[in-house]
Amino acid sequence: MSSAESSWSPGEIPNELITALEECENPLVLTHIYPDGDALGSAIAIHRLLKSSGKNPRTILTHPVPEKLAFIDHDGEAEVLTENPQLNPEDLVDAADLVVVVDTSAPDRLGLMEPAVTSSDVPRICIDHHLEGAYEYFSAIWCEPGSPATGNLIFEVFQRMGIELDRDTAESLFVALATDTGWFRHSNAGFKAYEYAARLVQLGVEADPVYNRIFQSFSHERTLSLGDLLSQSVLSEDGKILHSVFTEEIRSRRGVSMEELDGFVDSLGQVKGAEIVFLVVEIGPMRYKVSLRSHGDFSVHAIATRFGGGGHAKAAGCRLEGTEVEVVSRLLDACRDLLGESATDPATDRA
Repeated sequence: MSSAESSWSPGEIPNELITALEECENPLVLTHIYPDGDALGSAIAIHRLLKSSGKNPRTILTHPVPEKLAFIDHDGEAEVLTENPQLNPEDLVDAADLVVVVDTSAPDRLGLMEPAVTSSDVPRICIDHHLEGAYEYFSAIWCEPGSPATGNLIFEVFQRMGIELDRDTAESLFVALATDTGWFRHSNAGFKAYEYAARLVQLGVEADPVYNRIFQSFSHERTLSLGDLLSQSVLSEDGKILHSVFTEEIRSRRGVSMEELDGFVDSLGQVKGAEIVFLVVEIGPMRYKVSLRSHGDFSVHAIATRFGGGGHAKAAGCRLEGTEVEVVSRLLDACRDLLGESATDPATDRA
C-alpha cells in the first residue's frame, strides 16, 4: 500500500456540485458501461438521495449488472438501456435538468448515452475516484483518485447535505466499497475504507450475507468456465507476467453470460510471484476487453492508458482490436516495457 493510499482523506466537496444537487428537479443519473458494484451502488445511492430530497430522478444503466449484484437496487430503480427499446438517450437527456455521472469522469465510458449527453446543454456534474477523466466536460466535479471507491464519496455527499442514510442505502454503499477494494484486500483499502465500512455496518449492514450473495453464489457453468480460463493461463518473464484468454467459443460452450465473468481476473491473479496479470476476453469478432491487475509495485494504469483505457494503479482496463495473437502480443510488449522501465530506473514511480 502506498503512503498516498494509506493516508488519504476526503477533500472538500465543491459547493457548486452540492448546489446543483439541491436545485435540480429532474436529474438523470448515469454511470459507466458494464457497471460493477461501485458503479451500481453509487448510482442507486445518489438516486435515493435525490428522491429523498423531493426530486424526480431517473437512473439509466447502459448494460445489465451481474445478477449477483442486482440485490443492491432494492427498489428496482435502475433502468437498463439495452434491455428497453423504448428508452431513447436523447429523450432521457432532454427531460432532465441535470446529468449526474458517478464512478467515471471519462465521457466515452458513458457508452450509448454519451452522444446525447455531449450534444445537450443540460448541466453535467460528476463524482468519481479514477485517475483519468475529462474534468472540463463537467460544470462541477469531485474526483478523489486516492479514495477507495466512489461509494464512500457518495456517503460524504449524504453527510454534507444532512440526509440520513437508511439501511438499504447503506448496504448499496457497502457493496460499492467492498467490491472495489476486493473485500478490503486490495491496496486501495487503507484505514479509511475500514472506517467507512464500520460506519455502514453501524447503520445495519450485515457483512456476511452480503459476502455470500456476491462471492459464494456462482453457477456451476461459471465454475467450469473459470477452470477453462485457469487451465489456459500462461506465465512469462520468469513468472512475473501471467495472462489468459477467454474466447467466445468457451463462453458459448459453457453457456455463461458476459456478466458472469466478473471477478475472473482476480481468480487468475492468485499465482505466487506474478506481478502483472491480465485477462483478455473476446467480446466480438476481432474485439477484446482487457482487465489488468498489479500484485507488485507496478502501475497497470500505465498499460491501460497506452491503449486508450484507464482505471487505477493496481486495477485497470482497456479494449483492443485485432487477432487474439496480435492483442496478446501487444499487451505482453507493454508489460515487458513496464518491467524494463523499473529495472533501468529504480526511482521510477510505479504506484
